[in-house]
Amino acid sequence: MNTNEFLSQNVSIGVNLSLKEETLRMLIEMADDMGASLEDVLSSIAEDSVIDLKRLQNDLGIVIIPEKCSQQDLINSLQ
Repeated sequence: MNTNEFLSQNVSIGVNLSLKEETLRMLIEMADDMGASLEDVLSSIAEDSVIDLKRLQNDLGIVIIPEKCSQQDLINSLQ
């Protein structure tokens, strides 16, 4: 797929979300503060969440996330 072609198109999809009541309240407040609809806020959050994934994937290569690690493993990975 040509990414440049996809970026210029908006695709509408129906989504069912399961959110905590407090999370939904905060999203609605955010939408009100922005003067936008809840759908616009969720769309923006989704797009912002994945916008750099392709670049990061290329930069980082394959990333393996272990199921568990020790405190020392974490310290070693940060050095």
